[in-house]
Order: sequence, then structure tokens, then C-alpha cells
Amino acid sequence: MNHIVNGDVVGGKIKSLKGNIVVWREMYDFGPLSQDWPLEETYNRRAEFFEQKLQIPLSFFIENCRSQYQLLNELSRSEEVVLWFEYDRYDQVTILYLLSELSALGFQKISMVSINEYEGIKPFHGLGQLSSQQLIELLPTKQEVTEEQIKEACAGWEAYCSNNVDELDNFIQKCHALPFLKQALLSHMTYFPSQQNGLNEVEFLALSMINEGINSFAELFNKLVRQRTNDGLSDLYFAAILNELMEGDHPLISSDSELPSYKQHNPKARIALTKWGLDVLTGKSNRMNLIGIDWWVGGVHLVEKASNNNM
Repeated sequence: MNHIVNGDVVGGKIKSLKGNIVVWREMYDFGPLSQDWPLEETYNRRAEFFEQKLQIPLSFFIENCRSQYQLLNELSRSEEVVLWFEYDRYDQVTILYLLSELSALGFQKISMVSINEYEGIKPFHGLGQLSSQQLIELLPTKQEVTEEQIKEACAGWEAYCSNNVDELDNFIQKCHALPFLKQALLSHMTYFPSQQNGLNEVEFLALSMINEGINSFAELFNKLVRQRTNDGLSDLYFAAILNELMEGDHPLISSDSELPSYKQHNPKARIALTKWGLDVLTGKSNRMNLIGIDWWVGGVHLVEKASNNNM
């Protein structure tokens, strides 16, 4: 029996289990994706984006992608593979990828330990909250992945990587076999910008909180993720979102210091709303006109330049 886990914390806590433990470190909720790209092109395009937005060195990112895929490919096709993942967007999208990839590679028996609650732990955010003993005791609760779930994962990954958001929307309406997938993908859809103000729901919530006087990055992040429990949003991802709102001649927010990134994790930055940000928040202006956008949501590349006639 082999195991694929969603992070080093869980991997360390179940290390006493027999079999290989592969820690999967990719963020499929972030950065460019397309099934039209060969593997190396995918690595390179994503590495460039991660270096630009999160300051993760390009060569380090590519090497991690190659090494974890090699570990996956070296697992025995006849041994059971157990996926240890959670209910949120971050993990559910990873499940889509892994189930579709494991199926394509010919793995014969796949199971999942995937929960959204644990008795005595509230609020429950993820497997990392559990002790080694609690995690190991979950192993007998694993559920074998059915053929229907494999088919749903393959269709879901294809829709998620599509550059046509309607394909994903259509998939969401029909998906039912994977227990936490629909809610996670509905959360994913809120990362697309509103036509009304050009902000997605996370950006709008962040600006609203800043306007209410929550100016510390750490406090802002902690309060936002408590409200956005289905996202699995990391501090680096959130910082990248905020950095985009500080671009151009008409930034929506400002910061007194650099936001957290791979190279520095200091969360002490204080953030303020600009007059342009207030205009967007109150519906007087649209983000697209002020700062434009160049961002990826799954397989959809959102690109729009700012207007040149803003005051």
C-alpha cells in the first residue's frame, strides 16, 4: 500500500505506515493550466508564473514537479494507492488531477481518506490538525474509488483546464460522484471577476475588510480564510492576489512594506485602501478600467488592459 498526501505535515505524521509516502506539493488552484500543453511546457509555463507571482525560483519549481512525478510513476501499479486529501478547493482540484493521472498511468486500485469534519475538533480545517494516531486511525475508513468517480475526475480535470468557463460550469451542474467536489468547484467559480466591478469575491471581501479598518495583512488573511473555509487559500496565494491590486497607475490598495512571498514570510505589512479602491468598492469604477488584469483561473487566462483615460 502506498500513500499520496497533501503536505509535509501529514506526510510526517503517517510515516510509520507501511509503503511509500509521496507528498504532493503542486497548487492546481493557482497558475496557468491547459491539457493542450506537453508536460515540460506545463512545468515551464507554471514555473514562470509562480516565480513572477510568488517568487518561487523557476528551477526549484520545475525540479519539484519532475521529482514528484517520477516518484508517482515509480509506484507499483498493482499496489493500492491511498490519497489523503481534504474537502476544500485546493485539495479537491488536486484530487481531480491525481485521479485522472493515476488512471492514465494504469493504477488498478485507488482509495481515498477524505473528510470535512472530525469529532472533537471545531472548526475543522484539515488533516494537519490531527495527531499521528488520529490520522493512522483514519486509514480503515478509506473508501475505494469507483469507476464512476474516476470518470468524473477525468471529465472534471478536463473541464477545469479548459479555457472556456462554460465547460466547467456545465460539469459542475452534473457532478455528484466525488463527495466534496461540487462545493469546492462552486468556490472556484467565485474566483472569476464580477462584471459589475471587475473584482472576484475574494478581492471584494478583502477590500471591504480593509475599508472596515482591518489593515494588518496577518489579521486580514486570518479573518478572510475563516469566512472562506472551502478555498484552502494560502497566505502566499492571498498575498499574490493583493499584489495584483497594487499594480499600475491607479492601484486599488497600498502597502507600507512587501507582502509575504516564498522568499520572505513577514506578515507585518499594513494595507490601506486608495481612492480608486474605494471607487471600485462602492461601484463608481470598475477594476478592469483602472488596473486591468493578467491572471489565470484554472485554464482560463484573464487578460484585459487598463484604460488610458482614468483620472
